[in-house]
Amino acid sequence: MQFTKFIEDYKKLKNLTPHSPPYVRECINSELGDFLAHCQNAYYCFDTSYSNDIIYLFDSYAAVDCCDGDYVVESELCYEGIDIFKCNNSSYLNYCARTYDSHFCYDCNDSHNLFGCVYLNHKEYCIYNKQYSKEEYEAKIHKLFKNLPAINLMEIQKLKLRFPATSTIVSNAENSDYGNHVHYSKNMYLCFDVARSEDCAYIYDSHRNKNCFDLTQTFSSENCYECVDCNKLNNCSFMTGCGYMFESLFCDYCANSDHLFGCFGLAKKSYFILNKQYSKEDYEKEVKELIESYKNIHLIK
Repeated sequence: MQFTKFIEDYKKLKNLTPHSPPYVRECINSELGDFLAHCQNAYYCFDTSYSNDIIYLFDSYAAVDCCDGDYVVESELCYEGIDIFKCNNSSYLNYCARTYDSHFCYDCNDSHNLFGCVYLNHKEYCIYNKQYSKEEYEAKIHKLFKNLPAINLMEIQKLKLRFPATSTIVSNAENSDYGNHVHYSKNMYLCFDVARSEDCAYIYDSHRNKNCFDLTQTFSSENCYECVDCNKLNNCSFMTGCGYMFESLFCDYCANSDHLFGCFGLAKKSYFILNKQYSKEDYEKEVKELIESYKNIHLIK
């Protein structure tokens, strides 16, 4: 089969196969959301994985007891957090990592008990970047909490204007300066919002991956290329919404399978092309021909 014919047949297969309305996999009490995996008690959350007791979260991973956030990662008891990593018991944090018991802060790291601070590291008991004793801090924030959130946020914006903006936010990472929001990783090139990964390039909103390229919302995968909304893949390429698979290409919404090529909506299958069963020998022969045809198309271009 020529690759051009395969593409035509694959489009027909996708159009003829029923699609699941919401993409919710291995979740409990999390029907009101989409693109959720391994979540429990998630309410109106989207593009989120391995999280529990959450509401109104987007693009988050390993969040617990959090509400109203975007890219909340490995954090707990947080409200109104944006791009936060390993934060706890905090609210209105933006671009913060390893910070707890803090509120209305921007780009603060490895700190606790901060209020209205920007660009601080390894600090405690500060209000609007000014140091206080523990007793003074607790007395002052009690009054500040009575303000409307908009007032406190306005004060942060004024304070931010007094400091130069940092080009990237990278922490506990090696050889990973070309990107942003990269944590606990090594050898990452042009990666954004990633953590605990190694030897990857061009990946976004993905965690715990190795030797992968061009991923979005993909987790715990290795040797993968061009995957979106996937989990626990190995040696796979051009996959969407797949999980627990290896040695597969051009698949959508398949799970717990191996050696699939151009399949849609299959589970617990091996050696299938376009949702049709093949013997191991015939599968390998047909896939080899398809890949060679695919290469030739790109070489001509």
